[in-house]
Order: sequence, then C-alpha cells, then structure tokens
Amino acid sequence: MSTSRETMLCEFPEDVAAAAAALIHEAQAQAIKARGVFRIALSGGNTPRLLFDRLAREWLDNMKWEKWEVYWTDERSVPSTDEHSNYKLAKDHLLSHVAVKNSFRIPAEANDLHAVVVAYSSTLKKQFASDNPVFDVILLGIGSDGHVASLFPGSPLLESGSLLAVAESDSHAQKRVTFTLRTINKARLILFLVAGERKADAVREVLVNGNYALPAARIDSPYGRVVWIIDKAAASKIT
Repeated sequence: MSTSRETMLCEFPEDVAAAAAALIHEAQAQAIKARGVFRIALSGGNTPRLLFDRLAREWLDNMKWEKWEVYWTDERSVPSTDEHSNYKLAKDHLLSHVAVKNSFRIPAEANDLHAVVVAYSSTLKKQFASDNPVFDVILLGIGSDGHVASLFPGSPLLESGSLLAVAESDSHAQKRVTFTLRTINKARLILFLVAGERKADAVREVLVNGNYALPAARIDSPYGRVVWIIDKAAASKIT
C-alpha cells in the first residue's frame, strides 16, 4: 500500500464540508490550468449534501463552473427523481444552483444495468480520450460496514478490472452501478468525507488497524492524494 493517505480532523460535519470545498477549489484551479477542464465524481450521503450546499452558497462566484464535468461514483437502481438517487441529491443541492453545463448521470433506473455499465464506461473513455480515465477529484464516504461507493465487504467486485460494475449486496436491497477500485484509485485527489459517531469503528479499522477486508482500506492511490476529512465524532476512536 502507498503512503499517500492524509488525515484532516475537524470539529463538526459543517467543518468537514468547508475543508472539502477549499480542497476542491484548489484542485479545480490546478486542473483547469493544466488541462482546461475539471472532472469530478460525486457521491451521495449527508456529508456530501452539506458540501453541495456550501459550494452552491459560499463558493458560487469562486468556481469556474463552466469548466466542470460532473460524474457519479455510483447510483442506486432508482429513477432520477427518487429520494434515494445520488443524482437527485446533487441536482437539488448543487447543480440546479450553478452553471455546470456538462454532467453525466448514471441512468441506473434502466432494466439492463450491465448495458448501463457498458454505456457509461464508453462515455468515460470518450470524455477522457483514454481507456484509463483519471479524475481530478473523486468524493467518497464510508459506510459503517467499511463500504465505499457501492463496493461492499467481501464483494467479488473488489478484484474487478473493469471501470464500472453492477453491485449487489445481501444487506442492500437495491442493485447499483458503481465505480471499481481501478477507477477510483487512479484519481489525482480522493476525498473521504466522514462525519458522525456511527462511522467511528470503520474509521478506526481503516486508519489505525489497516483492515484490508474493508473496501475503504483499499483506497490508497499510488497516483495522487487520498485525504480523509473527519469530524470529531467519527474520529473518536482513533485518538
């Protein structure tokens, strides 16, 4: 495993969002200067929602939104209007408030999710002009079971060499489409946004015990930075 992992400790979930927004602003500037475009993959959850609200409110005039390309790390097999949709979360709290012109949602409400995987993989390869897309930023959370995106403990997808895959889990009723470790670990900056005492055990298992059985422990990119931004409650068992 690489030594690229960094940790930022914050007081409250709102502080996690603020720290993430600042890092995204920095990454955006670097990406646009180097390549003329900023490519970010979003995730769902309460802490990303706080980040989206902050970006739309406090960073509205500080981002070059027209240079953004927005993607998603994973999506549940629900319509884009469903309350459980990661796309809907980002649309309601960020995209409907800013001037992002290029967003590429995962149409996971389709009946054939394997066809969705093929189509979205083709979109990535086309947009990045590469079979190995490298995102400027990928946002992640961590489940209390240590899962990331829709990669769950014990899943055969942890060994997948594809860009995306269809995820199924006994503990989660809905099928999903998800980025694989191959795609996530190539990013220039991977941001873990973690808040709440419910995540404390998983955080300890990854950051202290290095429990490789947890998918989150396998996010340790040799290509870029992996930054864990953690609030006081989530970090309560690592100090």
